[in-house]
Parts: sequence; structure tokens; C-alpha cells
Amino acid sequence: MLKTIKGVPLSQLTKEQLLFLHKLGIAQSLGSDGTTFVEGVLYKNALDIATAAQKIQEILNKLNQGIQKSNQIKTGLNGCVSLEDYEEADEIMIRVTFSGDASMSNVTDFKKWGNTWHEIGRGIAMAHNASPEEIKIVGATKGSVILELATNPAIATTAGAIILFAFKLAEKVLDIKKKAEEIRNLKLKNKKLSTEIKKAAEEEKKAGIEKICDTLKVELKIGQDSDGDKVTALNKAVKDLIDFVEFGGEVDFVVPEDSDEEGDDEGENAIKPEYEKLRTTIQEIRLLETKLKLLESGMEEESDAE
Repeated sequence: MLKTIKGVPLSQLTKEQLLFLHKLGIAQSLGSDGTTFVEGVLYKNALDIATAAQKIQEILNKLNQGIQKSNQIKTGLNGCVSLEDYEEADEIMIRVTFSGDASMSNVTDFKKWGNTWHEIGRGIAMAHNASPEEIKIVGATKGSVILELATNPAIATTAGAIILFAFKLAEKVLDIKKKAEEIRNLKLKNKKLSTEIKKAAEEEKKAGIEKICDTLKVELKIGQDSDGDKVTALNKAVKDLIDFVEFGGEVDFVVPEDSDEEGDDEGENAIKPEYEKLRTTIQEIRLLETKLKLLESGMEEESDAE
């Protein structure tokens, strides 16, 4: 049972899909949360067999109720939902959430982050010999402002690679900052050491941005001399996208389902490897997001305990 619960690939889902599963009462019983609950029932809480069996039955009942609700919704919407235009065009939806310090509460914020995303889209598009207009706005949602963009798999995959690297970089920088915080908490007289470590965190970020830019230039076969404009635009896009994520903005990807129909290598199946690559990237991003949240909450708890 534990193996089955743990093996459910929740990290492959979008944030909207995960939120919906939580509302149905399904997500809490699967993946790492479900595993923690079951391990607590079976091993950690020293429950008697009857109580443990009751707790396990409760989680099964919640799962069955959630699945039943999902099936009812699916049946009720059958024939009412059609493919979006971006799905029919074999495009990827990129859902950009302006949250945290990257939120938009007035027209000044709107102008600032609008310009930022213009630079991000322009830089990544140019790297693929495409124009910024190939990244289309297909929708928007209120609340935390969410902008829905649609573009081709190649551009979306590059954006995903930058975001994945942003989280890997954030993990390194956060680890360095944590060491600086530990030194500060020790109340050592050598304040210079703590300052130097914080400086090292900034240098790590700068070096990391240069590294991802160099990696992308090799992957996309962009030459420093012959493609000067592309290099400059890509460097700006990478820095802006990493800053956006660091400020609390979120970027999610909706990958269309692969067609069940058979096709030749230059037909429908030709884009499937890019879909699969992006799905793998999304999964890695989800895992790193979870890890970073745990690290950040750990640092906050240590700070509150002082």
C-alpha cells in the first residue's frame, strides 16, 4: 500500500490540478502527505490494530469519495468541453502567477512586470529564431493576477529549463544564507565572516546565471560573435526570469495529452519527445519547490525560536 501511495506522480501535475485534487480530498491521501499519514498510523503512533485499521479505512473512504466526485464531474461535463486553440496547435500553455513581491496591485506594477515579461519572451523567442509575437496571451485570471500564455514546445522547454535552474540556484544560495544565519545566531564577534558568506551567496547567484546562459547558448547553438543580439537578449531573459521567481512569481506549464493516434516521425509523434522533456522538467521543479519550502520554513522556525 505504501509503495502505491508513494508512487503516485503528483509532481507531474500543474498547481491548478493539485489544488483541485485537494478540494476533492484526494491529494492529501497520496504522495508524500499520504505516505507520512500511513506511516504514522502503522509505525510511529503505536496505535492498536483496530484503531489503525479504522484510520486506514478512513483514508480509503476519502479517496473513494473524491474519485466518485471526480467521475461525476467528468460525466456531467462530457460533451461540454472542447480542446483549446493552443492544444489544437500543439502548443504549451504557460501560466504566469504574479504573486509575492512580484504581484501587481497598480498600473506601475503592471508596467514594470509587463516590461519584464516582454524581455523574457523576447530573449527566449530570439534564441529559437522566433519573434515575441509567437508567445500569445490566451487568457487571464483575477485574484492573484494570472496570465495565460501559449507558445510552441521549444520555447516552453527553454523557459522550463531556466526555471529549473533558478530553483537549483536558489537551493545553493539558501544553503549559503543559512550558514550565515547560523553564524549570526552563534553571536560570534567576527561579524565580517557572516558578511562575507552573504557576499558569497550573491556571487554564487551571479556565477549561476552566467552558467545557465552559457549552457543554453551551447544547447541552442548560439555563437557569441555572430549572434550578439541573441546572446544579449537571452542573457537578459534568463536574469529577469530568475529574478521573477526569486521575487515570488510562479510559472506553471500545461502540457497537452499525447495523441493516441499513430503517426510518422514527422507527424504528431514528432513533438512527443519535447512534451516528455518538459514533463520531466516540471516534475523536477515541483520536487525542488517542496524542498525549498521546507528549508525556508526551517529557517523561519529557527529565527522565531531566538
